[in-house]
Amino acid sequence: AYPQNGEYYGNSYNQAPPPQQSYEPSNTQYPPPPPQDYGNNGGDFKGAKHYNREPKFRDLWAALLFLAQFALFVVIAALFIKSLPSTAFKNSGKTHNTNDFFSLPTMIMWLCVLLVSIVFSIVYLGLMQMFAGKMLVISFWFAVVSMIGTGIYYLAAKIWFAGGIMLIFGIFYALMWFSWRHRIPFSKLVLEVVCHITRRFPSTIAISVGFLLIQALYSAFWSLAFAGSFKHMQQYQSCSTHTDRNGRQYQSCSNVRQILAWVFMVFSFYWTSSVILNVLHTTICGTFATFYFFEGSPQGYPTKNPTLSSLKRAMTNSFGSICFGSLVVAIIQTVRAVVRAIRSQGDDNVVLQLLACCADCILGCIEAIVEFFNKYAYVEIAMYGKAFVPAAKDTWTLIKDRGVDALINDCLIGNVLQMGAFLCAAVVALVAWLYITITKPEYNTTGSYTAPIIIAAFVLAMSMFMVLLKSIDSGAATTFVCLAEDPDAMARNNPQLFAMVRETYPQVVRGVHAVERF
Repeated sequence: AYPQNGEYYGNSYNQAPPPQQSYEPSNTQYPPPPPQDYGNNGGDFKGAKHYNREPKFRDLWAALLFLAQFALFVVIAALFIKSLPSTAFKNSGKTHNTNDFFSLPTMIMWLCVLLVSIVFSIVYLGLMQMFAGKMLVISFWFAVVSMIGTGIYYLAAKIWFAGGIMLIFGIFYALMWFSWRHRIPFSKLVLEVVCHITRRFPSTIAISVGFLLIQALYSAFWSLAFAGSFKHMQQYQSCSTHTDRNGRQYQSCSNVRQILAWVFMVFSFYWTSSVILNVLHTTICGTFATFYFFEGSPQGYPTKNPTLSSLKRAMTNSFGSICFGSLVVAIIQTVRAVVRAIRSQGDDNVVLQLLACCADCILGCIEAIVEFFNKYAYVEIAMYGKAFVPAAKDTWTLIKDRGVDALINDCLIGNVLQMGAFLCAAVVALVAWLYITITKPEYNTTGSYTAPIIIAAFVLAMSMFMVLLKSIDSGAATTFVCLAEDPDAMARNNPQLFAMVRETYPQVVRGVHAVERF
């Protein structure tokens, strides 16, 4: 039976907690905290009072702008797809008898990639739930071995600089074990808590699979449109003949419309993909927040299906805020894509290459910072139905004033997810290689498609893994925000984790709502 009223991992909050003098900070069992006045209304904690019970539409302009660009993309994509060869997706009847990459056998291969990714992700999630502590240790040393192994490979290939850098990073990372191993108990407990809530709400996994399929369908549709754009936009190409200083004539061609179409498609892909993932992230965050604020309260949850209600809010009232935050990231990513295109076209211009490289590095740092803040801003949006800008400001308050950054830095769950994503990608890439090796499609008689297919399968599987296990990443983020926002709720639902955090990070458990701000 599921634990009630704070009963968690052998700790029953219905029983009288030990007196203050019996609490030993060094005790690794972390007993429940001393008695606190939580009130008799269960869900009437400070955080629950401001929970998103009656949401309002926020940032409506961003939602309308997103829908307008998506409608424009659909119209343009329809024109581009019509330009694809008429033989696309036609099968001659045998899996090996096709000269066209856009054929049914190829689609079957990508379907296998999708299924293997889903199965692997679910199995890996089960292993995380059963062996949380061991997975943390294994993932750390897996990263060490990967870096050192990559360095040795580069050195063997006589790529001296890259090999030396990877070896140095691998050795330093291994030495960090002595300072990082104390983080494992905290990370293990957080991972167990998140997995526990995931088992409590299996709908979070189901909805992750659903959004994965949506993302896969959209990516396939976008890829077809992008492939068709080459032929469709040829009609707008203009060429002119010039004469160089030696009297030789040469032809120069340009296609401004094609470049603009590509920039728009890249921007649309980044924005739409970000919106899809952030709607999923916000939905899961809302589910976890509902658990923390209302689990074990006398009146129970404010809704029969927290996940479905959270999804409804993310798709309606908070959709504009999600589109706003995703727009900021999409703009940065699009500019980076343009800069990278300039780098690839300016090989002979050293100054242009240097400037483009610096710009790409700066934009990458800005993108990482914005994505970091957005991740926790969406938790605020899911919990309280805030607009994006106020949510971002409150996220800054959490990180700056409450020491949440210490919790985030000391949590090693990301290592476990990264290891799982790499393993999933490696297995799926092997499946793709076996498929094209066994079926031997005619379009790959020279083997020119083998490497691109394996790379595409690797990247696709890694992305799908991270989407399917979004519940773990989003759950950990919500745990930190809820702890800082309302430590009383955490003390009731999970006294063991609360006691550990109170001992190590006392500034976090002061609670953001110590002074009413809403």
